[in-house]
Amino acid sequence: MSLKDAMKKAGFKSSKSQNERDLKPTKKETKEEVHQKARNYCEVCELIQPDVERFKHNNPTVDAEWICAACADKEMIHDDFRMTHQSDFAIKKRYRREFGPTKDFSSHIKRNPKVNRNATGNTAAPKVEKPKNFDEDGDENFNC
Repeated sequence: MSLKDAMKKAGFKSSKSQNERDLKPTKKETKEEVHQKARNYCEVCELIQPDVERFKHNNPTVDAEWICAACADKEMIHDDFRMTHQSDFAIKKRYRREFGPTKDFSSHIKRNPKVNRNATGNTAAPKVEKPKNFDEDGDENFNC
């Protein structure tokens, strides 16, 4: 048994707790740190690149999913296999490919899934309940 445990068992408490520290408020996110939210490690060249995107491709020579644009061009992976639009270059609309056309993500609009939309894209009208039928006694008639 250590001296600390013996003192604690005897009823003494330390005046200073080693593990208790004042919580500092988190600093505000700076402009330089915004890009760190996106994944930026290329699994092919094993470097940090600003244009890394996720590809679901069928190229048997490459077993990586997160690939930079330069490696995707070298390995001839078509841009139709690109699943994400999260890189720093893509957000700033500077993502370009040399092998084939660049996939257009402008049609992928983030929508609120809780809002009902009809075929034209407008919000659906609220559902109107049918008027209820009542018997002569005043009870609801479910046999309509």
